[in-house]
Amino acid sequence: MVVEDHPTVREGLCLVLEREGYVVAARVGTAEEGHAAIVAATPDVALIDVDLPDGSGVDLTRRLLRRDSRLGVLLYTGVDDPAVLEDALACGARGFTLKTSDPETMLNAVRAVAAGGAFVDPNVRHRLARREAPVDRVLTVREREVLGRLAEGRSIEEIASELVLSTETIRTHVRNAMGKLGTRTRAHAIVVALRRGELAL
Repeated sequence: MVVEDHPTVREGLCLVLEREGYVVAARVGTAEEGHAAIVAATPDVALIDVDLPDGSGVDLTRRLLRRDSRLGVLLYTGVDDPAVLEDALACGARGFTLKTSDPETMLNAVRAVAAGGAFVDPNVRHRLARREAPVDRVLTVREREVLGRLAEGRSIEEIASELVLSTETIRTHVRNAMGKLGTRTRAHAIVVALRRGELAL
């Protein structure tokens, strides 16, 4: 599902997705159309523009996730502002990317969110790293390792295979890291960890 008000951008996104083999269940241009279409179609992934003509993609995400917390939302924007990223990921979105990024980055984001993982645009990750003054680390080495791999777009299953651990152990590390960082989603945990200097790029 694509919720984007600019027709050229919307059709371009759909073309990229369809060429990769994804089925675009609907393509709409407003928050209200997006809400109705997503509720009706229950897509695996909803790509939602942060800035829509009749409201915020962040607010739309909150509404949708209150109804179905399993929905994979990927927010994207043309505004490269860390504050926008914080709002986007604090609302429960699983991923965030920039309109200026290349198509492969967008596809990587869709793949990660579709697999139940998290994704933060690499261009944003680099600008977020160590924005705050250094703080005492709260994560274990393993928690940092798992979050770092999530940040690269790997799924829980891929991380478990790479580290020769069970998927439940990986999920436990992620839950513990989220609790220590005070976040509700994996993507938001990645952002907070980057900002605090817990993750190195």
